[in-house]
Amino acid sequence: MAANTNTTYAAAVPATYRAYVHEHFGELAQELKLRTDVPQETLKNDQVRIHVHAAAINPIDYKLIEWGARMLPFAPTPERPFRIGFDVAGVIAELGSDVTDLQVGDAVLAMGDFVTKGTFAEYVVIDAKYVAPKPAKLSFQHAAGLSLAGQTSYQALVAQGQLQQGHRVLVLGGSSATGSLAIQIAKALGASFVAATTSTRNVEFVQAFGADRVIDYTTEKWVDVLDANSIDLIFDCGVESASWNDDAQRVLKHDTGRFVTIGQEITPIESPVGATYIRFRTQPSGADLLVLTGLVERDELRVPIDSVFGFEDLLGAFKSVKTGRSRGKVILEVVAAAQP
Repeated sequence: MAANTNTTYAAAVPATYRAYVHEHFGELAQELKLRTDVPQETLKNDQVRIHVHAAAINPIDYKLIEWGARMLPFAPTPERPFRIGFDVAGVIAELGSDVTDLQVGDAVLAMGDFVTKGTFAEYVVIDAKYVAPKPAKLSFQHAAGLSLAGQTSYQALVAQGQLQQGHRVLVLGGSSATGSLAIQIAKALGASFVAATTSTRNVEFVQAFGADRVIDYTTEKWVDVLDANSIDLIFDCGVESASWNDDAQRVLKHDTGRFVTIGQEITPIESPVGATYIRFRTQPSGADLLVLTGLVERDELRVPIDSVFGFEDLLGAFKSVKTGRSRGKVILEVVAAAQP
């Protein structure tokens, strides 16, 4: 490894490691490659190098490969391939010299930003401000599953939705990872009523996270179930963004109602009831992770895991996510049988 006098080293960091890359945009099965000789990148003063134990799969991961030509202003090449993956849990292998609140050997979790080299790898370098200590009661697998989905739900409810004690909340897509976490976070932060939509097969799954009313969208419409103008906040987990233009107007409170979505972009109407429409993208934040891990420590938040795939079977993990039927997070296990 190249010398860098501005960093503190752990002796066991290898010079190269394995990581998934793609050299072009296109079909996932054709473009996804596992490289075995990726060199360690130079660590900046405010970064940490994490030995990855587990990573979580998110829909954005495969979309960046298959739809990247529409989403990004630049493209990968064989000489400069792209890495993928945002969620990570692992052990700090190396610290930048300015990092004082973490130590080599600490178990941590994090979400990288769009500049971060991908987490579907044996090692990843991430800005220390995006990292938080892993609670002892969380396995590496569960910790990896918390990062992006947890921060998405927390930011949707708090920063974007301005959730307050006593608010009434509707979660669209309650069986998704973001949905199941949002239900729990909303209740933990004082929501007086949380409704959530899901399909028949997932009703009991969603009820287990504490929703006050689970609405089976195959048999009833949430706009018919909920009282008119009774909801303070709707969080759409990417399943019904277009509902802002019709049904949401009938259930959101006048003037103060908020509709927060991570779904497809629409042309939003001007709300006839004075409600607010917000479409946002999650921003990594170690501070937000500390809030979430605090909820975990107090047994107010648990991370559902649908399935775990070995490191060599990332394609299988992607196939599982693409079915849209996962209940909880799909995890890539990088270090086998990782324990808390």
